[in-house]
Amino acid sequence: MKWSQYGRTTLALVASLALALSVTACNPSFTLGFVYTLTARTIPGVINAYTIDSVSGAITQVANSPFPSGGQYPIASVVDGTNHWLYVVHEIDNALVEFAIGTDGKLYQQHTYNTPGTYPIALALDPQGKYLFVVDSFAPTFNNSGAVSTNINPIAANPPTYGCVAAYPIVAADGSLGVPIADPVSGQSCFPLNGQQAIQGSQPIGVTVTASTGFLYVADQGMHTIYGFSLNDSNGVLTALTSNNFPAGTQPSAIASDAVGHTVYVADQGANEMLSYSVQATGALQPLGNPIASDHLPDSMDFDPSGQFLYVTNFNSNTVRTYTHDATTGELTQPNGDLSYGTGTGPDCVSVESAYGRFVYVTNFLDNTVSGFELNPQTGALVQILNSPRATGVEPTCVSTAANATHPVAANATP
Repeated sequence: MKWSQYGRTTLALVASLALALSVTACNPSFTLGFVYTLTARTIPGVINAYTIDSVSGAITQVANSPFPSGGQYPIASVVDGTNHWLYVVHEIDNALVEFAIGTDGKLYQQHTYNTPGTYPIALALDPQGKYLFVVDSFAPTFNNSGAVSTNINPIAANPPTYGCVAAYPIVAADGSLGVPIADPVSGQSCFPLNGQQAIQGSQPIGVTVTASTGFLYVADQGMHTIYGFSLNDSNGVLTALTSNNFPAGTQPSAIASDAVGHTVYVADQGANEMLSYSVQATGALQPLGNPIASDHLPDSMDFDPSGQFLYVTNFNSNTVRTYTHDATTGELTQPNGDLSYGTGTGPDCVSVESAYGRFVYVTNFLDNTVSGFELNPQTGALVQILNSPRATGVEPTCVSTAANATHPVAANATP
């Protein structure tokens, strides 16, 4: 979950030196990829950049890092499938910024856009890399009539929220974006969550786009629901599903879909559970099995590149937990043993690097650190890497990883 700035206020070392030396002797290390953490407290925000060692997973600060994020309160980020472009959305000033990823991990700001609405909270790329979707908490037509200030606190003031999804076409090889696609129903440059009009009391919190099946889903914490859309691959238009509203527990906080687009998963921080849904041919979501327990306050999730394991951070438990994923049935299970691992304080975002799929990184909002783990590809178990957790910027809100595009590696290869 990409918690808003105003919602946040309420809420061992294990390594074998002999093994590390033996692996290094056979496979000299190189820069496997890069880690990018967003820092929200400074104005403008900043992005801390690190290189990933291919053998140990240890991260090293990139020269000239941190880099300005290009806006106020960076809240979410995503790396494109080519590992050349990083997109960052900012909650306070609606800035959507594109960066080029250098061969050494440095970031170079390319373009800045404004989202159509206000207070963007989440973003996602479609699997084909043709469109970038941004969820705005407030639609362009929202008129607060002076009831909401720039220091809005929805928990204290409980104002109405009207969410929408902006769809940006990726129009060039340099990753630049076109103007947001117009909704043929409302005429807006942002698609209302229920397909027709604004929804009083909604609080969108996350978005996912399914592979191959072509559906987009938004988790809404305020309405305890999921909104579903079909995606027209040829023009990027989103059409609300006939049955657009699917129950999502008591307080959904994060949403993700599997690699083939057959299953959607939601973390429910109100009940401390993980929910699974089967994607029907129409896009309707059918509950799959029974909810399974999480640690306390699950708030973000990410799959490893193989799709075998799902990693979920738990804000109040200070843990990241492993779930196994059945590619045939889509069901999540908890592996034998307690595969829950200590992080820093207040873990709020997780990313599995996509080159080898062997390292996992977590930002910790409350102690301003980033944790790193090595992933066992057979069991999904995690071992904390050297020098972890390490300090990063103040109030890190999210983490993204990029493969080193200059080094030919395949997902889940053996380093």
